[in-house]
Amino acid sequence: MPEASALFGAVAAAYARHRLTYPAAFFEAFLQRLPANPLVWDCGCGSGQASLDLARRGVRVIATDASAAQLAAATLHPLIHYRQAAAAASGLAAASVDGVLVAAAVHWFAGEAFNAEVRRACRPGATLAWIGYLPLRIEAEALQRRLDAFHHHTLAPWWPAERRWVEQSYAGLPFPGQEWPFPRDLWIERHWSLAELLAHIGTWSAVQRSREAGTDPLPALAAELTPLWPEHGSAALRVRWPFMGRWGAVRPAGSGSP
Repeated sequence: MPEASALFGAVAAAYARHRLTYPAAFFEAFLQRLPANPLVWDCGCGSGQASLDLARRGVRVIATDASAAQLAAATLHPLIHYRQAAAAASGLAAASVDGVLVAAAVHWFAGEAFNAEVRRACRPGATLAWIGYLPLRIEAEALQRRLDAFHHHTLAPWWPAERRWVEQSYAGLPFPGQEWPFPRDLWIERHWSLAELLAHIGTWSAVQRSREAGTDPLPALAAELTPLWPEHGSAALRVRWPFMGRWGAVRPAGSGSP
């Protein structure tokens, strides 16, 4: 995960302000799968968006990320303990957590090393959830066409290879447990001006990679979108992302499972 840590660490403050949070209905369903007074590991926590959603529901959270800059931008909460650690070397005690949540990050470090760490850290019957979202949708067709072209064509040379797992809703990655059907028909929704949407897009890994190579793709995108956006960008439009993921019960270490 070194590249991810560097990419998102470079935009840590913007990431904290403009990255998405997740549907309340998911968190309620996740909590129903946990015992009383649970301890949850939020792995790849970034600046703590999902950790905060858990803590505000009374859940104790150990939140780890490889990026010190991301953790420095995180919002503090008495129920959250932030810790810099790699996903496959969390520093957690064996059989210590009741759940593991990975929000928009598992594609960076999925694999046997991480799965082994999950099995080691989890108590029997622990719940594991990988969550994320698919490309954004906006009701205005002209805007959607240009945003699709930007995502799929302009940024195509800059998306990291791991991005394909997001486009596949994490299908094909080895899951270390017995899966359950993931909640369906959930959406992330915002009402944003053009400036707010562009600030969010500026946190994308492909945009950051392009900038590091010497080209910022956002001014050209802004110039394309401004005449199409109501009130030349100042109106708040509904922007939606399909919520997706995988979840299930962690199989114990030594079970011979994936």
